[in-house]
Amino acid sequence: MSSDYFRYISVDLGQKRTGLAHTDLLRTIASPLETVLTTKLMPRLRELIETGQYKGLVVGWPLETSGKEGKSVERVRSFINQVERQFPGLEIHKVDERYSSEEASSIMVLSGLPKKKRQEKKRVDQIAAAIILQRFLDFNSY
Repeated sequence: MSSDYFRYISVDLGQKRTGLAHTDLLRTIASPLETVLTTKLMPRLRELIETGQYKGLVVGWPLETSGKEGKSVERVRSFINQVERQFPGLEIHKVDERYSSEEASSIMVLSGLPKKKRQEKKRVDQIAAAIILQRFLDFNSY
């Protein structure tokens, strides 16, 4: 694969479940990928990163409404440290995740997704990860 073509993967880290999203190879559009149990996150990231398609990780950074770091910051910081140890060459970016879950819910309503499917938490997690990743792409256009 050409060095111009690679993907970013995004993580919306939760206590029980973690939403994953990724970009296309030109890094213009973020798409929901999957939701995994947080306990299974590192093995799944390894599988994805070892494909050679991913050169960067975008992590939702838990800020409070005021803009101050939220109570989940230490958990996310610990996760980032673990990723840095396991994947030393991987770019890691933090993106404000405020309102991403609310925005994900709104998108599902606007897209006409039936209420029963909108209530599946795993869908919200994936879409929130895609929103975080799209924010990164929009701010860092290549």
